[in-house]
Amino acid sequence: MKRLTSGLLSCAMVICMLCNCTTYAGAKETPESIVASMTVEQKLAQMIMPSFRTWNDKDLTTLNSELTAALKKYDFGGVILFSQNTNNATQTTNLINSIQKAHISGGFKSKMFVAIDQEGGRVARLKTGTRMPGNMAVAASGDPANATKAASVIGEELAVQGFNLDFAPVVDVNSNPANPVIGVRSFSEKPDVVAQYGALFVDGLHNQKVMACLKHFPGHGDTDVDSHTGLPRVNKTYDELLKTELVPYTSLASNADFIMTAHIQYPQIEKETCVSKASGEKIFLPATLSKKFLTEILRGKLGYQGIIITDSMEMDAISANFDKLDASVRAINAGADMVLMPVGLTSSKEIKNLDTFMEGLAAKVKSGEIAEARLNESVTRILKTKDKYGLLDITGEASSKKAASVVGSKQHKATEWEVAQAGVKSVKNDGALPISKDKKVVIFYPKKDEESSIKSGVKKAGAKSVEYVCYENGLPDSTDTAIQKADVVVCLSNCTTGAELKDTSKVDSLIVKAKGFDKKTVVLSTYLPYDLDKFGNADALEACYGPGINVTAAIYKMFNAD
Repeated sequence: MKRLTSGLLSCAMVICMLCNCTTYAGAKETPESIVASMTVEQKLAQMIMPSFRTWNDKDLTTLNSELTAALKKYDFGGVILFSQNTNNATQTTNLINSIQKAHISGGFKSKMFVAIDQEGGRVARLKTGTRMPGNMAVAASGDPANATKAASVIGEELAVQGFNLDFAPVVDVNSNPANPVIGVRSFSEKPDVVAQYGALFVDGLHNQKVMACLKHFPGHGDTDVDSHTGLPRVNKTYDELLKTELVPYTSLASNADFIMTAHIQYPQIEKETCVSKASGEKIFLPATLSKKFLTEILRGKLGYQGIIITDSMEMDAISANFDKLDASVRAINAGADMVLMPVGLTSSKEIKNLDTFMEGLAAKVKSGEIAEARLNESVTRILKTKDKYGLLDITGEASSKKAASVVGSKQHKATEWEVAQAGVKSVKNDGALPISKDKKVVIFYPKKDEESSIKSGVKKAGAKSVEYVCYENGLPDSTDTAIQKADVVVCLSNCTTGAELKDTSKVDSLIVKAKGFDKKTVVLSTYLPYDLDKFGNADALEACYGPGINVTAAIYKMFNAD
């Protein structure tokens, strides 16, 4: 009996030891231990986020062998997808699963960030699903809770497909109406409103375990050049930025996972210059490449601890003025943790360029031009963020079946409709609204692609007699006749950029004609609302701040005004 007991105890001890050994060997590695085990090349790859929108000029919706090999070879920190990659929920989910699987097959110890620009409204990359009305429409509702509602829907639809990072919200303060790139993507021209709604948008994404990215630091709202096509300059002092552009960052920095930089010159703050490769002239270092902005201001003065990522390095503001390798080196040394799209991955040739680019970066580390300590700092921050969101667990994948049932669901569409209606703002109404549903109405609109949204609004409203006239190619000969036959004339004004605000002659002409025939006239601003300042002689002025569902909601409310 003693021998049996002794034998059982011995077995138990052996089993216990084996269990302990197994538990120890399988313990999850820490971000610090992973960094310590990485090569310079792996650290650099963690700091790169490439895209592959197309392959040989065709939309890329499934991985090919060359991209699979690149994902297996390089320990990229993440990838960004665009509309060319996202036909529907099932396909998108399968693509993301294959991306993560290809990456993990390289023996790497973390999943990748999978990012997309899904702001809502004007910028929404998913081809299917629930778009949501966009920032300016959300803020126009006057109810901050709508920011959380919108972001929660966006976040849930992203997460179920395998996305874990949304490059949103835009927290630029749209202080310059002539701004060519922000406009309705901003919540407001008021810094406090941007900060308030931006914070709740972040909360909505976080509710769905999706990372948020504030953009574009230190602020793109007072530019008159689009950094996609040029290099903007803002002549403001730091104190001036503190009063406007930096207000959202000061307020939200502690809760942001990522902050994206802006390719903008601020010569009153960053005085260092370099020579543009395009013009040969001296230019000031844009914020993306500025240590003063990224390290001294964002890290030092604002106390930001999250990941700093550049805006796309393919944009002309950078690519036209800097060598690809030089720009990335400058960004890393300035304090950027991740470099977005420094090289393209859209053909076999570009895959070879990637190899050359990565070799070039590694050589800069070995020569001392980039300190390895700089890499360690960023990669540790990247891996800590991945750990926080469960990306050090390399198992599991998204369900395409579940994604198909969630993306664009009735519940989400109902929320979208609710927020869109709340975002329609009546600026003026001298007895023209609501329009009786039995009245004869003619709707003039400037772009053919608006027609379906307009008709959807008319159908929802139950209006009985509506004529549609597109004036994309100028006012047709039938304009006067259409106005004469109508009881109410509705004119859509579509100014998407500041430059378009300068010419509203077609709408001006329609209002004059309608007044000449003694007709009630309604003007609906479908994008930037600043055009309504020019149409004071109309009987009613409405704004909806964006395309699609926004226009549908505005047309519906014309016949069902509160």
